[in-house]
Amino acid sequence: MPASGTATDSGPAASATAITIKDFSYQTPASVSPGATVTVTNMDSADHTVTADEGSAFDAEAQGGGTATFTAPSKPGTYPFHCAYHANMHGALTVK
Repeated sequence: MPASGTATDSGPAASATAITIKDFSYQTPASVSPGATVTVTNMDSADHTVTADEGSAFDAEAQGGGTATFTAPSKPGTYPFHCAYHANMHGALTVK
């Protein structure tokens, strides 16, 4: 039975919960929902991480040319993050 207008894991919401890494910089969505699955797409040849600056809210490693996923924190807020391999790479994930 085909789905009619229901959101699925591969539905329209998927693009809104993606972080893209390209040219050693992060492109992040405006915000994600609490507990959303966030997909990290690494378009560089080098490995990168999306590692929360404080605590263990999230830590995902995307190999060069690969993808990874992590679960967004359940508590709304702004979560600064960095790449564990490249000190100049920083971003922030807004959960609301």
